[in-house]
Order: sequence, then C-alpha cells, then structure tokens
Amino acid sequence: MTQETIKVEGMSCMHCQLRVKKAVEAVEGVQRADVNLQTKQVTIDFEEGKENLEKVKATIRETGYEPA
Repeated sequence: MTQETIKVEGMSCMHCQLRVKKAVEAVEGVQRADVNLQTKQVTIDFEEGKENLEKVKATIRETGYEPA
C-alpha cells in the first residue's frame, strides 16, 4: 500500500470536495481518499504502482479540477 498527497486546484466548496472524493475512491486500486478543502489536497491510499497514481490524476482532471 502506498500513500500519496496531491494538491488539487479548483475546489471551492463541500460539493467539490465530495465530488473529488467519490471520483477518486472509484478508481481501481484506491483504498481510501481523504480530501481536505482547506488545504486543497487529497491524500490517497492505493496499491503501489505509478499507473495507479496516473489514473487518480486523470480522474481528478475528468471531474473538472487540476492536480498539481
């Protein structure tokens, strides 16, 4: 299991936070996603592998936000 924290630009409300959390947790290999609206970050526990992290970032983009 790997943990990674990604800065997410564009989140401004609880709806944004929940949207990102739901989308990221639906990615195959993700065990948990903790989205912090104040710091604009998502901390993810996922199965080890660069392709899983890239899937998470792509999913964040698809939901309308920008991973930094």
